[in-house]
Amino acid sequence: MKKTLSLLLALALVLTSFVPTFAADSSKKEEQAVIKNVIMMIPDGMSFEAFTLARWFTPDWKFALDEILTGSVRTNNSDVPMADSAPAATAMSTGYKSEAPYIGCYPQTFGMAGAKNYDPAKADMPIATVLEAAKYSGRSTGVVSTSRVNHATPAAFYSHHPNRSEYDTLIEQGVYQNLDVVLGAGTNYLTAEKRNDGEDLISVLKDKGYTFITKRDELLNTKANKLWGLFAKKDLAYDLEADKTVEPSLEEMTKKAIEILSKNENGFFLIVEGSEIDWAGHSNDPVNMVGDILAYDKAVKAALDFAKTNKDTVVISAADHGTGGITMGNYHTSGTYTKNKLGYYTDLIKNAKGGALKASNELDEDRTNIREVVKKYFGITDLTDEEVKFIKEYDSAESGIGLMISERSGIGWTTHGHVGGDIGLYCYSSNPNVPALSGTIMNNEIGEYIARVMNFDLDALSEKLFVPARPALEAKGAKIQWKNVSENKEKKNHELIVTKGSNTYRFPVNKNIVYVNGQVKEFDGLTLFNEKAVFLPKAAIDLVK
Repeated sequence: MKKTLSLLLALALVLTSFVPTFAADSSKKEEQAVIKNVIMMIPDGMSFEAFTLARWFTPDWKFALDEILTGSVRTNNSDVPMADSAPAATAMSTGYKSEAPYIGCYPQTFGMAGAKNYDPAKADMPIATVLEAAKYSGRSTGVVSTSRVNHATPAAFYSHHPNRSEYDTLIEQGVYQNLDVVLGAGTNYLTAEKRNDGEDLISVLKDKGYTFITKRDELLNTKANKLWGLFAKKDLAYDLEADKTVEPSLEEMTKKAIEILSKNENGFFLIVEGSEIDWAGHSNDPVNMVGDILAYDKAVKAALDFAKTNKDTVVISAADHGTGGITMGNYHTSGTYTKNKLGYYTDLIKNAKGGALKASNELDEDRTNIREVVKKYFGITDLTDEEVKFIKEYDSAESGIGLMISERSGIGWTTHGHVGGDIGLYCYSSNPNVPALSGTIMNNEIGEYIARVMNFDLDALSEKLFVPARPALEAKGAKIQWKNVSENKEKKNHELIVTKGSNTYRFPVNKNIVYVNGQVKEFDGLTLFNEKAVFLPKAAIDLVK
């Protein structure tokens, strides 16, 4: 009997050693990659309450997301309990919690829940993302967003800077990261006349072999394998308010990105953001918030349709935080919530011909035509004098209209900012041997999970890509200079100029190139400046001889 029990125990230990585990312990590395493709989807600003409200506007009151709900996510930053998009997306892209307004950078301060072993020597340094790791593993990479593609959330997957507002810097890094597909908005940040360095990045993209498009029909018909599509100067319109002949939907961009990226037999990583759920939350506009959540779920379905027919694919959806503190129910429903029918909450929103932004844009300068505009977009013919006064005097006409619609619809808001509640975790794996991420987790555990199932060592990649330039080059006997080389001194266009012996090396910031005695060479990685120090990839350091 003792022999039999010993054998059974040994067999059990052997069997359990082959069961993949995807808990929070980032030290557990899979011996070989088991997942080829990951589609990371972020409904920016979507709280559980916002999601619940939007459900009442779906057929049969169901979402594509419903079938893959696996848990919840704690969203706090490294230093404060309330998340911002930049550090929250950084946590999901790098596996490290960070602080506002950092993009892809190690924080100065830890102390909140979810902290790893904090190393103050790394403060402000760039840290590798799962997108970068996918690229260096031979996979294709893509970014899809309804905002400018250099906005905080998408940018945190491909760029590095301690200030999320440095839009010119962030998009330039994206251009030189050699991503395969980028779809969204932001042409202003690529044109020479709008950029602070005077560079024409659209020409750079075309020289790199990209097809550059700006219209929906071009997207639907393109056969390109390398694609940048930006369909607005800054940001796309809300889904309900968009000109669908010019701007593609989030679903259409997601489908095209998957179509192109999935041609790579090695797999791909794609980040998809439904950006403007957050903006509707900031404006307290329930019409556009519902509309963009519905549009986001269609994009989720497109991703799931691919995953269910393609082995070794993971789809993850998680918001970075909630926005607005929306509730279905407000102080006016305190005594009537058991009596109010569904239409009380939904009819006004469902029948709207636009959201608060579009309506507010039609107000004259003194807001004297409020009644006419509200009637046109929302069918309200009994607007009270008190409501007119509220919209006229509110700081933002957009928010004033949104709050009026909310008040009439039994919807409450607590803030124009972010909120700190846990948000939904949704995950699907088409590989039965790779469990979906589940439970109540920290947002940085999403990055750890992606790295684990795709067999990435992000810390090792950080050491390879982000070497402090000065000590490394001076150790080789080189002299360095950080210089603005723009002929127009009002423009910012810095280079790290390195001399060793008779050789001169010029490393333009945010690029993956070096001029060696005037001749250009490419390397893996980017020259980065975090406002304190310059960082080079080891491959670039090795070029200095």
